Amino acid sequence: MATSGRGTATDSSILQFVLGKAAYTAPAGCYAALFSATPTADNGTFTELTGGSYARATIDASNAAAAWSSTTTDATGVWKTNANAITFPTASAGWTAATGYGIYDASSAGVLLYWGTFGSATTVGSGATASFAAGALKVTEA
Repeated sequence: MATSGRGTATDSSILQFVLGKAAYTAPAGCYAALFSATPTADNGTFTELTGGSYARATIDASNAAAAWSSTTTDATGVWKTNANAITFPTASAGWTAATGYGIYDASSAGVLLYWGTFGSATTVGSGATASFAAGALKVTEA
C-alpha cells in the first residue's frame, strides 16, 4: 500500500484525547470498505464501491481486541494487522476497480477511522469474492 492515513474525524478525536480535552471511546465495531477513488491526504474525497452486491465487510462487529494483532513497532512506525480474514460478499456483477480501502465504525455511513491505497487497482468480477487474508490489512501510526 502506497499511502495511508486516518480519517479527519479520527485525527480530531485523537488530538482532543491526547491533549486532555475529551475522552475517547473506541468504536463499537470495525468494517472494511473498498474505494474506487482514494486521495493521498486525509481530507480528500473517498468514493466507496456500489452495486453488484457490494457491502462493507465486517472486521469485528464487537471490535474485540482479538480482531487485531498485537502492536508492533519497527522502522515503519507502530502498527497492527487484522487477525482473521476479512471477506466481502460475492459480487453479483463486476465491481469498479478498487484503488484503496477504508476502515469505518459502521456497516454503512459512519466515521472513517483509517484508509489506505493499493499498489495497483484491483478488479472483482462477477461471482468473485474480495478479501483480505489474515495479516494483510496493516494499520500504521507513523
